[in-house]
Amino acid sequence: MISSNIRSDDPAAHPSPRLPQLPLLLPLLLLLTLVGVLAAQPLASNTELWRTFTTVFVSILLEAMPFLLLGIILSSLVHVFIAPDFFRNMAVKWPRPALVLFAALGGILLPICECGMIPVVRKFMQKGLPPSAAVTYMCAAPILNPIVYASTATAFPSAPWMAVGRMAVAFFVVLTIGWIVSIIVHRSHTFLLIHPESYRKTSTHPKNQTYLQLPNKLRHAADHMGKEWMETTVYLTFGACITALFQISFPRSLIVDASWMNPALEHAGLMTLAYLLSLCSTSDAFIAASFTSMLAPASLLSFLVFGPMMDLKTTLMMMTVFRKRFILLLACLLLLVVPLFATIFISIVL
Repeated sequence: MISSNIRSDDPAAHPSPRLPQLPLLLPLLLLLTLVGVLAAQPLASNTELWRTFTTVFVSILLEAMPFLLLGIILSSLVHVFIAPDFFRNMAVKWPRPALVLFAALGGILLPICECGMIPVVRKFMQKGLPPSAAVTYMCAAPILNPIVYASTATAFPSAPWMAVGRMAVAFFVVLTIGWIVSIIVHRSHTFLLIHPESYRKTSTHPKNQTYLQLPNKLRHAADHMGKEWMETTVYLTFGACITALFQISFPRSLIVDASWMNPALEHAGLMTLAYLLSLCSTSDAFIAASFTSMLAPASLLSFLVFGPMMDLKTTLMMMTVFRKRFILLLACLLLLVVPLFATIFISIVL
């Protein structure tokens, strides 16, 4: 009988009577309390700098939270409804270059902002997606999507090739990064991941999920959402705080108005600025457009491509999954590859 196959101590077979909404509400209330305290602006600290900091901090949180929640919801649905070896079986049948290409195109089919990317990538790897494909998708999804293309085209109405260039450069960059990672790791998770044992051939699928009714599946997904939310919001809040401090204190004129700036330093300076500002990929094109008269098009492309793939708040969230040495390696690869492809594209178009 089917019931004999279900263990009595299986938490999936006997869902907890606890309301599944509680794990979601508690960290949300803590975050709202923090935002409220910052927004209150005590009279003793009511300075222009404090008001600017709280405004930037709250705006970053409000901009990032919906995308983080979307990523957590998607991660929880993958956790419950996708078979444990779905991606692993795909990886066995497909060669690594084809799998990396599929992951890059997955950014077009399943676009997610960088703020909500980490929970999704972690769950994909737990379902068997190879690290090279996971990193490729992590870099591709925030930038290779129609929304980013439309916002870039809107920001550069007199230079429509900037939107095309952003997509083309990003596509070749993510393919290059994916292939390099696949060569480096050689199917080993140890170099990349903090807890590689949790990504090996172990199932993250709820036991006997086939026999669970839809309400129990949704309850299990809600519990998983609560765990993901409590883990990632802490890092997002801390990252938003650090980013706000940089935004109000970092002198942008040091980069855009420096008389000693040369093309190589211009690329490095704008990528550093993109990293520190941690702008959303749907709005950073308007910031880049304000520098059009001062900076070269190739360096602007580096700014537009590097930021969505690697920024300050995303780095802190990546540290929940990836080792610091891999994050450093990824940043160095992007610093080398992004200016290279941006310069090649501009030399062809202009």
